[in-house]
Amino acid sequence: MGAAYLVYLGQAFMRGRSSPEDVKWKRKEIGLTIAGLVALAAGAYTTVRATEKIVAGLGITRLIGGLFITAIVTALPEIFATRSVVKSGQVTAGTTSVIGDNAVTMTVAFLPLAVVTVPIDNFQLYWVNLTFVAIVAAMFGLLIHVGSVGEHGFERWQVLALDGVYLLYLIVIAFWVL
Repeated sequence: MGAAYLVYLGQAFMRGRSSPEDVKWKRKEIGLTIAGLVALAAGAYTTVRATEKIVAGLGITRLIGGLFITAIVTALPEIFATRSVVKSGQVTAGTTSVIGDNAVTMTVAFLPLAVVTVPIDNFQLYWVNLTFVAIVAAMFGLLIHVGSVGEHGFERWQVLALDGVYLLYLIVIAFWVL
């Protein structure tokens, strides 16, 4: 997966591009960027701490808390950003965002395991997660091309289809894997 990601990056850097824009940030834009970074850091810290408290209060494992609380909360900003990109007519950018996000996430998640050869305690959980990541990315790309002609974004049935895949994932994890 790491090799595929490097090939993708190489292709992105090597293909022809138009001349770059001359971008000059104003003081307000710099301030908003710094405030956004501080808000992201505070949100990440708060999300993890809140998940720890919820997990302790409910008496569930950290794995379940991470999968069903932290993972969902951290994915929400990317979901809304991708939705607005696709809705604005940039379908390729939206698709690339989903595929790129999954590729980077999987590389960051699995590369350290491969490097230090840590055994996976629950291989069934591992491959079920990996399978659903691939299914969601493929389904997202497919739904973009199946959507209404001339319009961008998802229709209600497409959102429900993606939600259905996520619900299927939850059921498989809850009743088959765990």
